[in-house]
Amino acid sequence: MDKEKVFMGPREKEVIKRAIKNLEEETHTRVTAEIFEKDVDVFIKIDEHNLVFNAEVRLFLNKARLGLVLNQKRTHRGIPLLITEHVNPELMIHLVNNGVNFIDAAGNAYINEPPLFIKIKGNKREENKKTKNIERPFYTAALQTIFTILCNPGIETKPVREIAELAGVAHGTAHITLKELERQGYLILNNQTRLINKKDLLERWVVLYPEKLKPKYILGKYKAENEQINNIDILNFDALWGGEAAAAKLTNYLQPFIYTIYIGDRQGEFILKNRLKKHPQGNLELIKKFWKFQNNDYKGITPPILVYADLLSTGDPRNIETAQIIYEKDIARYIEKD
Repeated sequence: MDKEKVFMGPREKEVIKRAIKNLEEETHTRVTAEIFEKDVDVFIKIDEHNLVFNAEVRLFLNKARLGLVLNQKRTHRGIPLLITEHVNPELMIHLVNNGVNFIDAAGNAYINEPPLFIKIKGNKREENKKTKNIERPFYTAALQTIFTILCNPGIETKPVREIAELAGVAHGTAHITLKELERQGYLILNNQTRLINKKDLLERWVVLYPEKLKPKYILGKYKAENEQINNIDILNFDALWGGEAAAAKLTNYLQPFIYTIYIGDRQGEFILKNRLKKHPQGNLELIKKFWKFQNNDYKGITPPILVYADLLSTGDPRNIETAQIIYEKDIARYIEKD
């Protein structure tokens, strides 16, 4: 069934236009696009071959969003193509290694669909003053509030002071965040207050978390032998397993390479008790807990949404696959229900 053509935002249109223009100039190839609501059909003609790509626009790309793209790629029809504003050299390595076709507005590209092979790298981001981000970004404390709301279905109906306390933020911060969620179309505030578009909000949180929130709370990396890890005392120190270690407990599918622990205020005692030594390339990362609510359904591990975000942010294919398992098993049942 053909998709009904509808309006796509000005930034998305501009990125598509610039990406296609640069691809044509770099390859001397005729490229056209047909724009739909959430994706784009891109037509590339090479000699007698006509290739049709089912493209998806993602204005901003980092390793976490790449993980989301990789998991969604499995459900796409046709030949998938990612269109974005800019792909830096590090991200390009991940895209190539995972076989993701992409073009960006700076002129970088990777397409490997015989007989077509294109690889263009090194072009820097273009500054475009005509297009500004009309979606106000969420700051650190707002991300804490959103995390608390996403992890506790229905809590948006509670008094603001209660939400603030569980999120570990000021009352005013929680209030402003709720109003901003309403403004951006994620929250209905009336006699039947409810969170909507939760899947989209979760994606935005997952993408912003590793760059805006997590760095504020990283305590350090430590070197730990297997025997130490197996004997680490978690529960007596208000600590929880996160990341790969938590994923292994949730799925029995992953062998942890990096161990992540989120901890409360007894950090010094915890480090001494478990004889941990700081190391810049350590296999154990210690992170301060940034929320105040209890996670009674998942004893000893962080909420699944945080496990999901930690896995996606690594860019590792096995972790990304495990993240999707966790999403389907522990998150989808309430995040996809509006």
